[in-house]
Amino acid sequence: SSRRPLCLRPPPQRLTMMLRSAFLLALAASSASAFAPTASSSSRPAFGVARPSSSLNMVAIDTSDIKNGLTVEIDGEPYKVLSFSIMKQARGAAKTTIKFKNLMRGNTIENTYRSGEKFETAQIEKDGAQ
Repeated sequence: SSRRPLCLRPPPQRLTMMLRSAFLLALAASSASAFAPTASSSSRPAFGVARPSSSLNMVAIDTSDIKNGLTVEIDGEPYKVLSFSIMKQARGAAKTTIKFKNLMRGNTIENTYRSGEKFETAQIEKDGAQ
């Protein structure tokens, strides 16, 4: 009878997956120290990049997350989304046309963006006038 010899090696796909997961674990372990805060006596913040102080707290969002009333930052100025429409084409990526109002100057603009483009949201602190 013809029997196949017992093979102790894993199949090539399994070996590749094992090597990939081992590499990712080693990479995660080595890069974890790169993000750890360091004790320094300088005046710069321990985390992130030092930016000029601003009353805007920003988070990146996608064009698919756009909603009416959302506040975004474009060219360093806050804009409010007045309206938007998504145009899906048969061939090619969808495009989003967004109408914005500048909260500093009051003018409105209308821009078209490809799907997947990112915006910086701006959360504005509002203070009572009186």
